[in-house]
Amino acid sequence: MKPIHSTRSQRGNVLLTTMIFGGIACFMLVSCLALVQTRSAYPTRSLAWNSATPILEAGIEEAFTHLRDDIANLNANGWTSGSGGTYKKRREFSTNGYCLVTISNAATALPVIFSQGFVPAPLGRGTAGSGYISRLVQVVATNPVVFKDAIAANGAIATSATIDSFNSSGTNSSTNGKYDASKRRANGRVSTNSKASPAISVGNGHIYGHVDTGAGGTVTVGSSGSVGDLGWTSSGIEPGYNNLADMNVAYPNQAVPSPWSPFPVSPGIVLTTNYTYVLNGSVTGPPLQFEMSALTMNASQVMYITGHAVLYISGNISLVGQSSIYIAPGASLEVYAGGSSTTLGGTGIVNDSGLSANFAYHGLPTNTSMNYSGTSAFVGTINAPNAAFSLGGTADLYGAAIVKSFNSTGGASIHYDEALGDRGALALLSYREL
Repeated sequence: MKPIHSTRSQRGNVLLTTMIFGGIACFMLVSCLALVQTRSAYPTRSLAWNSATPILEAGIEEAFTHLRDDIANLNANGWTSGSGGTYKKRREFSTNGYCLVTISNAATALPVIFSQGFVPAPLGRGTAGSGYISRLVQVVATNPVVFKDAIAANGAIATSATIDSFNSSGTNSSTNGKYDASKRRANGRVSTNSKASPAISVGNGHIYGHVDTGAGGTVTVGSSGSVGDLGWTSSGIEPGYNNLADMNVAYPNQAVPSPWSPFPVSPGIVLTTNYTYVLNGSVTGPPLQFEMSALTMNASQVMYITGHAVLYISGNISLVGQSSIYIAPGASLEVYAGGSSTTLGGTGIVNDSGLSANFAYHGLPTNTSMNYSGTSAFVGTINAPNAAFSLGGTADLYGAAIVKSFNSTGGASIHYDEALGDRGALALLSYREL
């Protein structure tokens, strides 16, 4: 038998074939390992992604607590002020995660919270090599100002008005949510931080409620004036209703909500009637935002409000003649006044719902003077801690006011709506991931 001899070419072909099959086998093995690793990494990464949620929600809870408990001192408990009026805090967790929380518009009725949760990433493969996975959410809350007093001021209060209270949320202390003299109450508290003598001058008015001043401040009452309960018929201050001289409350400056995306203010027609301005607010969801550089109306000009609207007026406001701002039933309006002077004369603010919660006036830090002498009752709230407020004429005020100083010169009475003191509970309006 003739022996078989392989050539170098044949041996080379066998080696090449072996190497190819070996390479294919290695590639398949590596691919399988990579697939197994990927399938293992996805659940691990998903677990880390999901675990960032309780971290960021803990940050939201901390922000809510801060807005509730520290509204008078927003730099308390480790929070620091940042640019644009924001407040920030970092909170570490035992899981090696942490959250970064930012609050903007803290002093407004619509604070915005940004909370970003960070957790260690699988194998340290986090965003941009940081070793962390993060999730960021934006929360818009509602934080209405709590009006606990009929009149609250930083400076002097001078009044000869009758001041009492009712509760629009109770049938025993209101009729269909409106003031009823037969159901009035004696919770029309008047307070000031002033330490002057006198800090509160009652004159010949009647305050059915308590009075309070800053340390050393005094209260004077005219010969026909009184401070006390509904059954107090004598002049002077009823025992137990007198000045405690312990008032020390910081009222935060008002700020325009942000981000601000305004709509134009223009004339309009409602039910075939032409109006100088019409603000068609939202029916559902957050209020629509409008902006003007100034507002001056005279003669019989009217601004008509439908739905829920917010109006920022950067300059002065003046209503004279028979002009008015009309808030339709079921509508609401918030005004942010940036001008130094606001004069609401003419017919004034016509809040047709009769509910003080449906109109809110916010005086920004530059708003230093506000005067109401309209012929229509003022039904709403005033939060203008830098403004000297004067209430003239005979139209009553239903609601509450926070001002720098207060002076009533006419025959108007003031009826504090106790339900406003229940509007301070924070509520979440929107939650979205960014």
